[in-house]
Amino acid sequence: MSGPDWSRLFHAYGVASDVPGHLEALVGDDDRAREEAVDHLWAAVIHQGTPWSATPPAALVVAGLLSDPRTARHTVSSRPLRAVLLDFRGEVAEATQPEVPEEEFRAAADPRGREEEIAATLETLLGDDSDEGSEDDAEDVWDDEAIEVIMAQVVLDLRATVPWLTEAVAPCLDDEDPRVRDSAEAVLEILRSVGR
Repeated sequence: MSGPDWSRLFHAYGVASDVPGHLEALVGDDDRAREEAVDHLWAAVIHQGTPWSATPPAALVVAGLLSDPRTARHTVSSRPLRAVLLDFRGEVAEATQPEVPEEEFRAAADPRGREEEIAATLETLLGDDSDEGSEDDAEDVWDDEAIEVIMAQVVLDLRATVPWLTEAVAPCLDDEDPRVRDSAEAVLEILRSVGR
């Protein structure tokens, strides 16, 4: 999967270099790899409702896959893959925190005067895991105030994807499978509330 430099993004478990392989596996022929890819989406890309810098580009790729015929043909845990991906999109849509006004995120994401601190925090997050002490540093970074700026920017980046995500989800309202239609309806309801 082309697109962003995934090695400069992170998810719940570290650097997001592994995300493209999982995204490709979603529509591959290996059932086990597909299930692992879905697990990765739910455990790493969106973890307990928390978005990460890898979430917005991954969500756009998933949105693009919704029209792929293989998502109607493949299943995961006896559900159509398309419905499972829509459910993931629903969780991502919830992570935009539609109830919080945009200006609050814009204020929290303002890096002015903190650019160096934010860059250092990001480098710690993306640091080499083989480095002794880097795991401790990565844990400590979550107590750093700069992380709040980074995470607020993640939500703004995610909100910026809403028009494309809405456009990709809308055709699923006409899917022949009622489970897909129900999932699409639920996702669109959340997406419509973003930015109000």
